[in-house]
Amino acid sequence: MKPAIADFMIHVNEPLSEPEMARVAGSVCDDACVTSACVSRDNAHLILVNYDSNCASARDILRKVTGLGIHAQAVGM
Repeated sequence: MKPAIADFMIHVNEPLSEPEMARVAGSVCDDACVTSACVSRDNAHLILVNYDSNCASARDILRKVTGLGIHAQAVGM
């Protein structure tokens, strides 16, 4: 099946340092269904996630972030 690439943003509610945000984005990228996860240059509380929606949902990916003990929410694109 051909990948169905979708994207959404994750808004991290608490202030995290640049290395902590990079760790969160890296954790998101560890998911085989995620093609990229990048911290916004303009707003350090946002992570833009591209993923294969045939393989995972935004909810699944967000659950991975909140499973790290991070308070976050999905923001649609």
